[in-house]
Amino acid sequence: RQGAGAWLPDGDALTGEPFLVVAELATNAKAERGRADHRILLAAALDESDLELAAGDGVERITTLAWDRERDDLRVRTERRLGALVLASTLGPAEPGGATIAALLDHVRATRLEVLGWSRAARVLQARLQYAHRAFGDSWPNVSDDALLASLDEWLAPRLHDMTRRVQLERIDVGRLLRDFVGHHRVHQLDTVVPTTFTLANGRRIPIDYGGEQPALAVRVQDLYGTTTHPSVADGKIPLVLHLLSPAGRPVQITADLPGFWAGSWSEVRKDMAGRYPKHDWPLDPASATPRRRR
Repeated sequence: RQGAGAWLPDGDALTGEPFLVVAELATNAKAERGRADHRILLAAALDESDLELAAGDGVERITTLAWDRERDDLRVRTERRLGALVLASTLGPAEPGGATIAALLDHVRATRLEVLGWSRAARVLQARLQYAHRAFGDSWPNVSDDALLASLDEWLAPRLHDMTRRVQLERIDVGRLLRDFVGHHRVHQLDTVVPTTFTLANGRRIPIDYGGEQPALAVRVQDLYGTTTHPSVADGKIPLVLHLLSPAGRPVQITADLPGFWAGSWSEVRKDMAGRYPKHDWPLDPASATPRRRR
């Protein structure tokens, strides 16, 4: 009951009893068998009803809300205890409420947001918003993982009032919460200044990658024939870093100055591409050539 340890010799008749009342312990137990607790010399068996009668009001009911690692879920453990002795223990689901919200938020922090329902579209939206924050300042909120973790009480906690389980966290539409957090009118503005795609002269729409320091576009060089102005976003204020690709999708060159590339190193690239892909068109003046048709 006080939390100390004691043991019985092998084969003792009392070893199978659930509870013992101990009258005498060996005083030299530390030297025996190398054990640090005490050997029982004299004891009697108790069943649970005897224990309840003897303990009286000493038996407590203790409820603990914690993350169960085996189930990987939030559970409530209810124990009946007499001091350090656990008389009975049950495990059940959590109930909605403030303590449950706090425990769910703790798990979101422990997983650094990964437990939430991140779709690819949600991560793309986060990257675009974060680039807008870097490029245009605090007029756009900081939605990096660190910033979102620091503001969970603001954007996530209000959505957890009826939630009690991990699977509910996994079903959260983070993209929708980000749009609510930023404001839907600002998201529409985002489509103008930090668009998801860039439309080429041949009509193809290419996804823009905002994951790096500068927004980037991976595009086959043939799709840029006829393009004389370097692709950009934010009304021409921010040039896109072009990752130029071969017909097979292999890297050819990286540039932030397409007209300079046409006028400069294109001649060497053209010779190499013509040797590798002779069935394709490699014009001397790509800026005035007709772009490859959309497919």
